[in-house]
Amino acid sequence: MKKRGLPTAKELDLVDLPLSPVDETPFLRPRRRTRVRHVRRGFSGPAVLALRITAVAFLVVAAAWLSYARVMASARLKVGKVEVSGEHFLSEGEVRELLGPAVGENILGLDIESLKARLRSSPWVADATVSRTLPDTLRVTIRERVPLALAEVDRLYLMDGDGGLIDIYGPRTAAFDLPIVRGLSGLEGEARRDRAERAGALLRDLGDAGAEISEVFVLPTGDLKVVLRGAGETLLVSGPPCRARFLAFLGLRKDLAEKVPHTEYFDLRFRGRIYAKPTGPVPPAPRPGASPGPPAHPPETAAAHEASEPLRERAHDGNDLPRVTAALLSAGGGRN
Repeated sequence: MKKRGLPTAKELDLVDLPLSPVDETPFLRPRRRTRVRHVRRGFSGPAVLALRITAVAFLVVAAAWLSYARVMASARLKVGKVEVSGEHFLSEGEVRELLGPAVGENILGLDIESLKARLRSSPWVADATVSRTLPDTLRVTIRERVPLALAEVDRLYLMDGDGGLIDIYGPRTAAFDLPIVRGLSGLEGEARRDRAERAGALLRDLGDAGAEISEVFVLPTGDLKVVLRGAGETLLVSGPPCRARFLAFLGLRKDLAEKVPHTEYFDLRFRGRIYAKPTGPVPPAPRPGASPGPPAHPPETAAAHEASEPLRERAHDGNDLPRVTAALLSAGGGRN
């Protein structure tokens, strides 16, 4: 009778071998997925992190502040030296006074722009620069305004080449021997400033030759009447550039004094010529063919008439001014 079912191993003559365990390959996924559970944190986590960041920031700020306070309190960084250059009229003590409380303060905490403004507030200071040199030196460079004249307003003021008033002329400034600018009294604002600028421009143009001038009158027409030192000759000029004509006149000054001894003024407003206006009447020129007669005018008028003859110009420092002729002032002469 046959057995039902599957044949056994003995019946099939099979050898029973023990099986070694085999590891699962790493890329095989497990049959069941593992779920990751997210842990919910409460409010305490971010708060603790924020407190830690705040504490670190506070420590950094506190350390920086302590370092800054220590540096600012250092005695080595206090201003103890002030080196001033460029001053001529102002003294170092006056510059220190203008700087105010800067001396003794910490050099790193100084407001440089404020110090410059304090220095420029002085009427003598045209410009100023201030710089630090560690650890304790302040360097100041000043450009002073140079007085060229004394301006007669309500009183005498020192005036620079731009027509600006610097300081009152008094015992402190009595050492300045400068020409006086007149014609500014009774004027205000732009009108006075314009006349002062014209006088200052003339003196700047003349340069060192301006030492020969005693007074400058600024006329309402804009022309300038110049009175020289010494003999006191009066010149009429129209403003710069007139240095070459002025030097030419100085070269002819002695000869003109002999030719025209009594002259109201010499007119230098015309190019290449010097006109002399005599103080007395001018005798008429004799007609052609008329017999010479006795002089009808006093000797000084006749001497003034002789100025109409050509007068050769002397050399005057190489200027290219044409030869100058001294002549009587004629109403029909034209300016160039």
